[in-house]
Amino acid sequence: MKKVINQLVVITICGIFIASCQSSADSPTDTPPAVTDGKSIESSEATSLKDALKAAKTGEYVAPTAEALHKAEALFLRTLKGEQSVDLQNAWQTQSFTMQTLTHNGTDFTVVQEAEGKRTGRGFYAFRQKESLPIALQAPHSYKDLYTGKIASLLMEEGNYVVAGWNTVPRNDADMAHREDTIFQTLGRAFAYQYPTGTIVQLHGFAQGKRKTTAGKTADLIFSGTTRAPSQRVLDTGNCLKSKLIGFEVRIYPHEVSELGGTTNSNAKDLRERGFNRFFHVELSKPLREKLREDKQVRGQLSACLQ
Repeated sequence: MKKVINQLVVITICGIFIASCQSSADSPTDTPPAVTDGKSIESSEATSLKDALKAAKTGEYVAPTAEALHKAEALFLRTLKGEQSVDLQNAWQTQSFTMQTLTHNGTDFTVVQEAEGKRTGRGFYAFRQKESLPIALQAPHSYKDLYTGKIASLLMEEGNYVVAGWNTVPRNDADMAHREDTIFQTLGRAFAYQYPTGTIVQLHGFAQGKRKTTAGKTADLIFSGTTRAPSQRVLDTGNCLKSKLIGFEVRIYPHEVSELGGTTNSNAKDLRERGFNRFFHVELSKPLREKLREDKQVRGQLSACLQ
């Protein structure tokens, strides 16, 4: 009797083992389990913001509808609040955007960009997932203003900025710093709502030889709040830049230079109309851009004043 019982136990164990093996063999190995808790989003194959941005720069500009602008602003706000859910990822997909996590040197970023095959110049955006300072970076002319896109990528990766945005079509097709009602502009609106005392920093590049004044021709950085009446914070930040960027000529608009003050910038104007006045317009000479592209220490000095 004991021998029979032992045989039954062995048969039962073998049966369970075989069923388990068959179950594993029948399951697809190349398909990840479905996420149902709303807490995880896909990972990006890119390993740096620069590489991801390079792949996103295709397509021709198509102006968004009023409805698309409204939805993008709402989705940007949710993303700025730190939401990283499948529900939000799906909501971005309905607007022909992808939302993924990109990890660079141990830091996670949420990257929002246009879906492949549906790119119409609506921009590329990166959000720092960990706690960060309420400062946004923008590079609206990353094609034309040489190195500004890469500088913004490096600053975002190395600094403590909460979000950055880049244009994805040339300014000749659509100038993100002067065109009204763009998806690029709605990021600024969402940021101003989420961080009413935060700061938006917009990077530009200029050719010293094309300037009209001696002050402009000899400047390396023209710093402005986009109005002819700079706030004390603009003056303080400008003076910080003067003290940090040794060997480069920093001038504050309009007290020390009368051009390139960004007074016609549509993003700054749109935000002022909404009660947000903490907008920094940063014009960089080519020599300074080259230095910022190459020298992490100089980038750190710039960030020390902006942050």
